[in-house]
Amino acid sequence: MRTLPSGTVTFLFTDVEGSTRLLHELGAEAYAAALGEHRRVLRESFARHGGVEVDTQGDAFFVAFPTAPGALAAAAELTLALEHGPIRVRVGVHTGTPLVTAEGYVGEDVHRAARIAATGHGGQVLVSAAAAALCDDQSQGGFALRDLGDHRLKDLQAAERVFQLGNGVFPALKSLYRSNLPVPATAFLGRERELAEVVEVLTRDDVRLLTLTGPGGTGKTRLALQAAAEAAEHYPDGVWWVPLAPLRDPELVVPELARALGVKETVSSSVLDAVLAALGGGRTLVLLDNAEHLLPELATVVADLVDRCPAVGVLATSRERLRVRAEQAYAVPSLSPSDATELFVARARQVEVSFAPTPAVTELCTRLDDLPLALELAAARTAVFSPQELLDRLAQRLDLLRGGRDADPRQQTLRGTIEWSTDLLDEEERRLLRRLSVFAGGCTFEAAEVVCAADPDTLQSLIDKSLVRRRDTADGARYWMLETIHEFAAEQLQPEEEHVLRLRHAAFVADLVERADPDLRHGPDQQGWARRLVAEYGNVRAAMRFALDQASPLALRIVGGLAFFVWLRGGFAEARAWVEAALAAGADEPDGLRARALESGAVVAERQGDLRAHQVYADAAYAAYDAAGDGPGKASALRERGKAAIAGGEQDRARAIYEELVRLAEEVGDPWNGAIALNNLGDLALYDGDWERTIELCGRSSGLRRGIGDRWGAALALVNVATAQLCAGRPQDAARSLRQALSESTDVGATMVVTSALQVSAGVAVAIGRERDAARLLGAFGRSLDELGSRLEQFERDQLERTEALLVERLGQSAFDAELEAGRALSLDE
Repeated sequence: MRTLPSGTVTFLFTDVEGSTRLLHELGAEAYAAALGEHRRVLRESFARHGGVEVDTQGDAFFVAFPTAPGALAAAAELTLALEHGPIRVRVGVHTGTPLVTAEGYVGEDVHRAARIAATGHGGQVLVSAAAAALCDDQSQGGFALRDLGDHRLKDLQAAERVFQLGNGVFPALKSLYRSNLPVPATAFLGRERELAEVVEVLTRDDVRLLTLTGPGGTGKTRLALQAAAEAAEHYPDGVWWVPLAPLRDPELVVPELARALGVKETVSSSVLDAVLAALGGGRTLVLLDNAEHLLPELATVVADLVDRCPAVGVLATSRERLRVRAEQAYAVPSLSPSDATELFVARARQVEVSFAPTPAVTELCTRLDDLPLALELAAARTAVFSPQELLDRLAQRLDLLRGGRDADPRQQTLRGTIEWSTDLLDEEERRLLRRLSVFAGGCTFEAAEVVCAADPDTLQSLIDKSLVRRRDTADGARYWMLETIHEFAAEQLQPEEEHVLRLRHAAFVADLVERADPDLRHGPDQQGWARRLVAEYGNVRAAMRFALDQASPLALRIVGGLAFFVWLRGGFAEARAWVEAALAAGADEPDGLRARALESGAVVAERQGDLRAHQVYADAAYAAYDAAGDGPGKASALRERGKAAIAGGEQDRARAIYEELVRLAEEVGDPWNGAIALNNLGDLALYDGDWERTIELCGRSSGLRRGIGDRWGAALALVNVATAQLCAGRPQDAARSLRQALSESTDVGATMVVTSALQVSAGVAVAIGRERDAARLLGAFGRSLDELGSRLEQFERDQLERTEALLVERLGQSAFDAELEAGRALSLDE
């Protein structure tokens, strides 16, 4: 009888690549012989290095090793032995500490190892960081481990660092790489049949829209997330999650979709057109989560998306169907009895590792209608109650609900379970739960502490009871509630308490955007702050709704701090409406408070291409800052006045404004606006053909901006330097400037600057006789420009036309077009 290794165990999974294809190519008899030889080789390697065969299914093996070096040695040996045969296997190796039961291993480490193997290719051995840490070069028998970087696997957990055994060259791993799917709080359990059915529909070419329907608490979102991950290979251009629960206005659906996709608005088209253009013909899946409260308006958006983007798939979760022509609905059922029991036991073991199921568990799951959320809430209470005690206490409450006929019975069960669970809370826990409902889309602990007077112990207690969830992000932990619980908690707020909380909430948001603003303008952590505000944008919207109605000073503060976030991330129409509403609501507020909102109006109007409004807002901001005696504010308003003058073709006026800004910025100690003035004076010199003055002014601007940590601004000014150097006949100098600009802009994720550098790089390539490279660079530039939704200034358009004409002359039209398309197919990294 086999004895499974225990304690720290290393799992090895193998799978044959292309088994169906091999069967057809070799024929049944030859394939059977090859498969037999493959099994012999693998089993001998496993036995030689201490492996214990746990399971075999078809042509796949699951083996456990007491040591990681033994697993890697076996993997290296079997891969080498099969190298010249018809069968090639992918291998995944992962180390963990699973629970050993009579049925075998239990724990996430088993699934993790299988997921790692599934991302590989025939002949490739993939090793997790945990296994790699336990091996050294000698134990690998001379094989090196090659770091493949961080990869998200289809189990949707946090990214796993993956290594490859040996130096073979293989295609990219089949992991989630173009996706913003969130990391779920817990592993996906059960629902194998439902998952397979949903994935099958999602990967059918004749289904464009699939809606998972059912009442709250049935697990629609979790099933949708897992199905989207499983279907990712069918959607190579990306899988994008758009959480709709925090939204209250259907008009915000398209801007939120644009934000999730990273699409920028353009002057020449609507946000919807920009989204549709960005999706284009790519094979993309969009997951619209929690859609019911935005119907029927949302259905119109989805219909447009489906009609105009034939390669895009839409997966929605909703308590009701969207009712559009292309819709395929899938009613998410309760869990099967066995899956319900598995889920309850797994969650109970998170509370108490030795939890053992009893017959009462099965009955309890039945009484809870096998609803995932109800089961989780009940399982969280096993720290206090036995399954029989839970059954006795819950049954009493649920029986009171059975007589009602006005709701889905499952919804009655869930509500009763939530009420029962919250009744067991102490007063501090109940208070914090209802207070947390003021947040939209979750919050950080800092926010919960400031707004709700949260303390770590009470918050942790709510997490332990499954009423609050925790999600780890690049910027730390976020705390949130499932929408069903969020709705229930919000109902418990009394009007007086809610008003006080929403006032604190809006004040916290105002403080947050004001802290973010300097970095968003020119700080070293611009991308970090932008990422944080993206996460908090549901709270920004909720705070603005309240402040516009009841706290106009806070509305002015919030909108006054958002200009450069919006400039970076989009959402111009919404921000413009906020500016106008905040200025109207705060008409009697002090000039200093109104000035920031007016400056925001100028920034947003400029991005919308509204020249008249840009000028009016800039002038009004300058007057308000002047009246308030705010010198740095006047400098910012002058910056916007200068931009408006350039856009209006008033170059002499713009030059005078920027020369005044240089003097004022030095006087008030504002190096950033002073550097912008120098760069824009350099721009004017560029338009005039004064190359050396451009190089001098933009070079000074780049140095100043680098000195204050504004690396993207420093890179932008360097692109201007490179442009002037190229125009002056100094392509090698231009190349050096571009290398530095590209290095700095890629470090901080400044895609707009990288895109500008690509155009100038194409000009450099032409100048040094690399015409094919130049055409490819122009293709990549064109694709990036389209994705950004940006537009070219006249000088840039003239340059582009000259470069294209030269390339057509030297390469011929057909060769130029071919290279251009090859460039458009490249990613920005490539």
